[in-house]
Amino acid sequence: MFPVVTFPYAARILLPDGIGAVNFLQSIVAYIVLLTSLGIPMYAVREVAKYRDDIVKRNTVTVEITILSLLLCAGGYIIVWLLGNLVPQINSQLALFYILSLTILFTSLGVNWFFQAIEEFKFITVRAVIFRFLATLALFIFVKTKDDILIYAIVTVGSTVGNNIINFIHLRKYIDIKQIPWNRLQIKKHLRPSFHIFVFNLITSIYLNLNTVMLGFMQGDSAVGFYTAGNKISHIILSLVASLGVVLLPRCANLVENGRMEEFATITKKSYRLVQALSLPSSIGLILLALPIVVIFGGKEFADAAPVLAWTAPIIIFIGLSNVFGIQILYPLGKENLVIWSTVGGAIINLLLNLLIIPYYSYIGAAISTFIAELTVLLIQVICGHRYIPFKLFEKVNVNYLMASLVMAVIVFPLTLIINDVWLSFIISSVVGGCIYASVLLILKDSLFQEIIKYTAKMIKK
Repeated sequence: MFPVVTFPYAARILLPDGIGAVNFLQSIVAYIVLLTSLGIPMYAVREVAKYRDDIVKRNTVTVEITILSLLLCAGGYIIVWLLGNLVPQINSQLALFYILSLTILFTSLGVNWFFQAIEEFKFITVRAVIFRFLATLALFIFVKTKDDILIYAIVTVGSTVGNNIINFIHLRKYIDIKQIPWNRLQIKKHLRPSFHIFVFNLITSIYLNLNTVMLGFMQGDSAVGFYTAGNKISHIILSLVASLGVVLLPRCANLVENGRMEEFATITKKSYRLVQALSLPSSIGLILLALPIVVIFGGKEFADAAPVLAWTAPIIIFIGLSNVFGIQILYPLGKENLVIWSTVGGAIINLLLNLLIIPYYSYIGAAISTFIAELTVLLIQVICGHRYIPFKLFEKVNVNYLMASLVMAVIVFPLTLIINDVWLSFIISSVVGGCIYASVLLILKDSLFQEIIKYTAKMIKK
């Protein structure tokens, strides 16, 4: 929800050029973070989750991985210095680049993977809410004109820095330094398995960040700004769906390690259905309301970003489902090579399409490339990895969410044509669409929807 509040304000102050400049350099920093992380965050979640019940082993693994992460971080800042001095587009905005590069150090120090592995999600949530709130407050107080771009960068990085400092301090509650066998630490043993995840993350990031980088070099900051506006909106919804993968990876890894395969099948099947229930109506709603959402989100100056949102909205479905198959199922089962090869296919498609389409269609071309790349990843995972999926992909009950979404679309689409005011169109269409979707699921007596209603009612009573 943080971008929902901050981006509309920042977009109106910094305009497409300012937003584009920040996101261009952020994408480059993201590549450096990727290199210095070396696949450690996802690998560490699985490893720590395996030994969650063996405190000494768990803490030893945690210290080994943290030391490795800090050593790699030092190499990252050598890359920062080289890029800052050798690349003209970066050198011209060196202060901005150095501020954004703080993310590298504090990602290494943050050990967020440890708290995910032990399923300490309440701590993660409370900490994140506090620092997001402080960052939002700082944005409104200190960013007043388009010349405040450095302050905007500090605010953007600040929430990440604060989160990770608190993580590192809070780690002392779980790690007893005296119990660590310092003379027997095996740091090198984590390099090879984490490198496999690094390859996966590297290829994934190609079509997550390469679009922004290629647009910056080929079309300029304004094109990056339009692409960022549309893409960011779809990723706000995607973050909700993708959070299932973050939450369930440690649980699935622990279940597989302990041979509890029936529970593993049950939890992944429910996740599969929940992703469909969330992603289908969200994607269709974003496509139908692309223009009013973009105008509300970024202002009239960003109206041209509506096609970007329409093309990237379906990736909520594609990435949501590939998270279930790849992160929640194949990865805990040790089939990470399948996940890697699926992302290789998507990355190649994305790179080739960017080279072919961006020169002609600019930021819309980048959005089309993302759409096709993410669909490719999903298809490869389903076709090559279906034998490892512990439930049927095509069941009658799964049609419920598609039917409810299509009924919603049929009713909402005329409303978008009739209502001209963007705010009125968004509010009425969202409320009507949500009510129609819920009503159809009630009529169909969808078991998952009924379970959610019962759980919500129970939480309200508490």
